[in-house]
Amino acid sequence: MLATLFRKSCRLRQRVACAGIMRYLTTQEVSAALRPFYFSVHPDLFGQFPNERAVNEDSLKQLSEYVMSLQVSGKARPIQLTFFVRQQDSVTESFSVWPGMMKEVRVELREQSLRAMVVTLLQSCGLSLDYVRSIPVSPAETRPFRPIHWHPSYYQATGRADPNRRVHRPRPQLMLRTWLQLNMAQSRQKREGVRGVEEDIGRLCELLHKALGLKEIRWDSVWGVAHFRGCLKSFLRLYAQHPKLVSSALKGRSLLFSSATGVTRLGEIVLSSEDVPTSWMRLLASVGSYDSVLERLPYMEKKLSELLNNICIVRQKKTYSHVMAEDYELLLNKLLNSLRRCQDHVSRTFGHTDLSELQMVVDGENAPMTLTTTGMFLIPASLPGTLVVDFIQANRQKALAVSAQMDSCLKEEAESIERCVATLELLELSKDETVTPQQMALCCDRLTREYWRFCVSLNQSRLHVSHYYTVKQDGQICIPWDWVGEEEP
Repeated sequence: MLATLFRKSCRLRQRVACAGIMRYLTTQEVSAALRPFYFSVHPDLFGQFPNERAVNEDSLKQLSEYVMSLQVSGKARPIQLTFFVRQQDSVTESFSVWPGMMKEVRVELREQSLRAMVVTLLQSCGLSLDYVRSIPVSPAETRPFRPIHWHPSYYQATGRADPNRRVHRPRPQLMLRTWLQLNMAQSRQKREGVRGVEEDIGRLCELLHKALGLKEIRWDSVWGVAHFRGCLKSFLRLYAQHPKLVSSALKGRSLLFSSATGVTRLGEIVLSSEDVPTSWMRLLASVGSYDSVLERLPYMEKKLSELLNNICIVRQKKTYSHVMAEDYELLLNKLLNSLRRCQDHVSRTFGHTDLSELQMVVDGENAPMTLTTTGMFLIPASLPGTLVVDFIQANRQKALAVSAQMDSCLKEEAESIERCVATLELLELSKDETVTPQQMALCCDRLTREYWRFCVSLNQSRLHVSHYYTVKQDGQICIPWDWVGEEEP
């Protein structure tokens, strides 16, 4: 009798499931609905926070598998995800994220339809549901699904697996060879699609170099190369209208197109790809007023160094996140005032010890105080001077040891990159800022040794070493530095 009831329930569940896997939302509709979510949790937004970035990368991978399972089979195993979300009110011109501009969100996904999954995800992150509500609901979606829950004694008597019992199984790791075989065609197709765009960019950059005497022109944005070409064309039109002003403002300088407009602490002119040429013009007309600020910065850095026994002050170059000159001056001034008030503590802690072999970066207002993998101290300007002194003293020997190894690590990294480019015949090989020289060298050495296992040619490809797999808009291939080979478990 029990077996008969079980067979009937199975047939009923199969009929309901077959009705439930009708196409509710298309792949394009799911992508469009989740676009605000991706813009709030994308790992590139958290470049300064490696822990939060790693959490988002792992959760996005699990979410992708969950969505794929729903699209293919109409069901998926429940999962719990954690995301660090950029706050809605922090959506400004800058793509950087500060600690006060993010929140941690935990989401449990048990839904067995794409629509319900999308709604749960957007609601958990406080995002709008207007687009999802605008999509008509199919009759199959409104049909209630009533799963049958058997008593645990039934599964004990029959030896069958309880579908409601959560079993934690390790997720199968994605192999590099498998991923390349699935995505190389897409990469080459995108490369061919942007070839003409890149040729236009090269021509426009050469024209601007000759006309303005620029040190360099750089695209430093998360958007694709088509946006870069559009910015160059807009800038050329601006130059044609105001040739003398633009020439005097940019001669001998570096020009960057990024997500903000201003003059960086390195003296680079940054124009936002989201601004109109009128905003660019206002900055270029006032570039001369920033020269006095840039002249004061070395003097302030020297004073800061003297307050900390000649520690070396470094201006770190970052991608997608630029510190403007006037903001950097305020940060230096705040830290200078803080250290001036605790010079007795500095003397008691360091005495006459020379700290010139140590490197320090003044890194924002509320950034975490850390020692980087390259041996540099990242110090926020808002901390009391005593805490800064104590942190440097506690980590001084470790910083010296890391710095001593760094020269050999950088040399090993450069040699590994050179061998990898030559062996795989790559057009370009780059890495994320969060990938250490040791990790990059290890990744390149493995690629050089095992390239024959991929069964895919990477000839003339652009390869970027990061923490996740993806193919960018221009066909650039991103792979994790710790990629898994076919011979590994």
